[in-house]
Amino acid sequence: MTGIRNLMKKMALPYTYGIIVFISVIFSHAIDFFLHEFAHSFTAWAMGWKDNPFALNYGQPTIDNILMQQQIDENVHYAAIFASHSGIQGALIAAAGPLIANGGGSIICGYILCILGKQPLQTFWRRTCMWFFTWLMAFNVFNVWSYAPLRALSSHGDMALIAEGLGIPSWFIFLSATGFAFWLVHWYVRNILPVVHMYFSDFYFGGVIGGTVLGTTIPFFSIVGIIGNYGLLSALMCLASLFFFTPAMLAMFYLSTGRR
Repeated sequence: MTGIRNLMKKMALPYTYGIIVFISVIFSHAIDFFLHEFAHSFTAWAMGWKDNPFALNYGQPTIDNILMQQQIDENVHYAAIFASHSGIQGALIAAAGPLIANGGGSIICGYILCILGKQPLQTFWRRTCMWFFTWLMAFNVFNVWSYAPLRALSSHGDMALIAEGLGIPSWFIFLSATGFAFWLVHWYVRNILPVVHMYFSDFYFGGVIGGTVLGTTIPFFSIVGIIGNYGLLSALMCLASLFFFTPAMLAMFYLSTGRR
């Protein structure tokens, strides 16, 4: 009977892992999303362009909106800002989401993970924090990636608003923001995920957590440019991100953990 119970536990592990991953994706995306949108909204409020920083366009209480925030946006009227010749303010409001909130959030999560990974004592809450910040950092990092380079040359969206507000070509935003995105991705995949891998090495999912995170978040954000009507160039870059960048990052991660 003991052998049967152990076998049943082992068979249940993949399903338990899948449920935990699903919940992690839902919560990490929601936190990443609202961090992004409220960064826009609070910056607009601080500059006098909104009366209430919590006043987003929340949409309807549908399943897709509750789980994935499909109908919610920052509720900032950029046309009025640009019409008043306040382009720099408009650019700062647009940059607050992807570059300041998500980019800054990535860096904060990375340092938290480095600190947690150095602790020799593993407790339930420390493991939970390690798992949570691993997913949250992934969603922040690859959200930045979805803006630059994937949608930085689009005619609409945050990157286009930054270029319009600053009065500079979109390709300049593309080059500068993409450099920052590449640094974030490299730091996460090459330096942070191996720390997470070692931390969970005593658990059955220790060898697959990095692959799970990368194999989920990179395709998640790569698909955005394909279905979001951002233009042909953006769609091509998203396809390249999906089919070439994803396996390249998986290979970088496994090589960095000593796997061959």
